[in-house]
Amino acid sequence: MTPNWMATPLLLLATLLTGYAHADPLQRIYNDWQVSCDNINRCSARSSQDSQGLVLQLTRDAGPEGKASVSIDYQRNSDEQSTDPGIANRLILNGKALTFNRREWDVSKKHVTTTNRLVVDDFVNSIRDGKSILLGGKLDAQQSTHPAISLNGLKAALLAIDQQQSREGTKTAWASRGNKAVSSVPAAPPKPIMPRFNEPHPLTETEISAITQNNATNVENNDCSLDSAEREVHLFALSNDKALMTVNCDMGAYNLYVLGYIVSREAPYKADNLVLNMPFKSADDDQPPELINADFDQKTGILSTFDKGRGLGDCGVSTRWIFDGKVFRLTSYASEPSCDGYSKSGQWPILWTTKSS
Repeated sequence: MTPNWMATPLLLLATLLTGYAHADPLQRIYNDWQVSCDNINRCSARSSQDSQGLVLQLTRDAGPEGKASVSIDYQRNSDEQSTDPGIANRLILNGKALTFNRREWDVSKKHVTTTNRLVVDDFVNSIRDGKSILLGGKLDAQQSTHPAISLNGLKAALLAIDQQQSREGTKTAWASRGNKAVSSVPAAPPKPIMPRFNEPHPLTETEISAITQNNATNVENNDCSLDSAEREVHLFALSNDKALMTVNCDMGAYNLYVLGYIVSREAPYKADNLVLNMPFKSADDDQPPELINADFDQKTGILSTFDKGRGLGDCGVSTRWIFDGKVFRLTSYASEPSCDGYSKSGQWPILWTTKSS
């Protein structure tokens, strides 16, 4: 099986999860920049080219006074205890040194950041038309060139965020600033409400035996790469009349593909294929998500998947679903299409979020 998440650019079109209309999540690559916006219009843009570990990220919440941040990281996932000079005094924009007022910026050896919205706006203005940000100073032994952040695609990324948050033509816009009133920028859409899971009666040994025996044929007839003896079957109570059956089917280098069924807890123990219906879809891929590295929490009713793009775990897709008594509904969706070592395993951009009822 081939993972179906690797679609870039990825434009996601939202539908309805509850009675509210929500924003259309967005994830797209603009040259050397990646933009990710979730269903409440919280957006991030980060440099995603091979920059030898030097990465710039901007974040912005929706709304007229949406919170914003900027951070520059060097070798983000490495040890800060080095003898090298800090990066704040070595960053160069178009041949001129960048300066960071330490009353407005948090500065450490490999990290520079601020959440002061006015400072963020000024910084964006200063780099928007630039070509690159270079890390000067002495090269590491393994380096032949200075680490650099390409700004190719930054303006397009900023414009995408302006459009996503309906800031175009206002004084708050990053790329398309105008004189329209700040009050014209809409507030963030409400988060969808996560359904409740009512913990059912546990499965009895009699039910487990009957369900397994009656659905053995369904499992055997599937085209799985694992031998029959390796196809572990797991059963979980979903409600007092339904159960979840999962079957290990195919194994990759770091991903386990699982088949899922919704099974009745009474004879004739009918089994329907589990289909996870997304509240949004990729413009390039209408297929429902596969159950990859799937796990089910019996207490919370949460079904999770974790699709690694590569063994390092710096890219991929993770999802969480909850059973509402009839179907599984999406509660969270995270995606990191850039396999560049920046994002730690599972700490990927959020595209769909919900809140508890």
